[in-house]
Amino acid sequence: PVASGLSAEPMTLHYFAIRGLGELPRLMLELCQIPYDSVMYWTTTEFKEIAPFGQMPLLMGSELDDEDQILCQSATIVRYLAKEASLDGSEQGAVGEARADMIFECSKDITSNKGAIHTNETEKLHGMLTKATELLDEFEGPYFSGMSVTYGDVGMFHVLSTIEEVKPGYLKKNGFEDLAAFVKLFSELPPIANYLSSDRRMPLTANEVGDKPWSPDGYKYLKPVNAEAYSEEYVEPVFQLDDDDDDDDDDEMIEDGEEEEEEEEADGAKPPAKKAKK
Repeated sequence: PVASGLSAEPMTLHYFAIRGLGELPRLMLELCQIPYDSVMYWTTTEFKEIAPFGQMPLLMGSELDDEDQILCQSATIVRYLAKEASLDGSEQGAVGEARADMIFECSKDITSNKGAIHTNETEKLHGMLTKATELLDEFEGPYFSGMSVTYGDVGMFHVLSTIEEVKPGYLKKNGFEDLAAFVKLFSELPPIANYLSSDRRMPLTANEVGDKPWSPDGYKYLKPVNAEAYSEEYVEPVFQLDDDDDDDDDDEMIEDGEEEEEEEEADGAKPPAKKAKK
């Protein structure tokens, strides 16, 4: 992957101090080598004044600031970054662009069903993994669209690597050797390998593992988090969206894989928002 042509001025990604729906945008920023500040929240109110829909993740900076635009919705942010960094499949024309999106949507379906790895009811999940394997094998290249990486690959890596992290060797053990090889290959891309081994990556929480029913207390880290991940206090931007809509909805964290964005505080009595630079 080649560093994107976006401004060297860092973008800003706002999300809770967990992986959750913020992890895909983080992976895109890391893969594209886009400088960014990661603003992490432990409470659920400060971001609402700047969030278009009162939800996170949020992306700011670069051309978005020029248009006074703050992006929300995880998939929207991913698609924006992919287009800006030419990882949207458009180099292969409209069909290539549609294929990248199809693969991305397939990864979201797998995410919604990955909890089956903890049960004996794996028929639906394994059916999706079988189809994903067929998609991967259609091209001679190592990625789902051939020799070039797209954001569809990022989505697939995210969910498949999570499965492997939660249940090491699961893919190979269940006959999905090609998908396991894809995870290994993608994890060794220098920008991704750097991120995965860095303090910037948050550990999984119990709710994200999914082997137990969702719990409001389930956002406890399974491994210690390094303090460098939230190294300095966030300074609120001087601009805000003009929003006459008073958002008084209850803040509720939803289960991983649902379409809505997450709105619940992560575990830990930490300062309200902290920033870590890439």
